[in-house]
Amino acid sequence: MNLRYLLLISILVTACVFPGLALADESQEVKNYIAQCDKGEAIECNNLSAMYGKGEGVTQDSVQAIKLYRKACDEGNATGAGVR
Repeated sequence: MNLRYLLLISILVTACVFPGLALADESQEVKNYIAQCDKGEAIECNNLSAMYGKGEGVTQDSVQAIKLYRKACDEGNATGAGVR
């Protein structure tokens, strides 16, 4: 078998068995935004949504970005863009 093929298969199996290994640890900034957003802080929800939308400090996730934009709007920040 081709060595590249075996390497690819082993990477895919590892990613399926240990999906968290592929993700970088959340920065302190991200943790702070999450904590503040969970408390209902609209600006932090908005900033966090921009991070998810752009993939800055977190794995890019458009669905999560939209959820956070909506939460920011519900909490009173309807800017629709991160203010970071």
